[in-house]
Amino acid sequence: MRHPHAEDADDRRRRFEAVYAANFGPILGYVLRRTENADDAADVVAETFLTAWRRLDDVPHGDRTRLWLYGAARRVLANHHRGERRRSELSGRLQGELAGAHRDSDFADRQGRVGAAFRSLPEADRELLALVAWEGPG
Repeated sequence: MRHPHAEDADDRRRRFEAVYAANFGPILGYVLRRTENADDAADVVAETFLTAWRRLDDVPHGDRTRLWLYGAARRVLANHHRGERRRSELSGRLQGELAGAHRDSDFADRQGRVGAAFRSLPEADRELLALVAWEGPG
């Protein structure tokens, strides 16, 4: 005989899988139309369904399920866009500080390459470098 909580866990997993299967495509389409690239969209969709898993008891049944997921995706997107704006402002401030410190043309060329390299780094690396630049090494 199975433990009663095991049945609850199985039911919960099956419900989530059904919600995911029925709604992944539409939620992905919604997010893709509102993000700049597929990587950002994948992050937002993953966070949206993680929220659904964590709050599965709050996810309504039937026709209202997708509406709930759209609302969750909208909130995740808003957080994502706020983070993007902060990163963009940080990059602009760092470029401005560097430009103010050095004005020669050779430095301007190097600065452009450094800025491009900085923007190409993963978000966690950019955040770490920005913190060190602003707050100091320790």
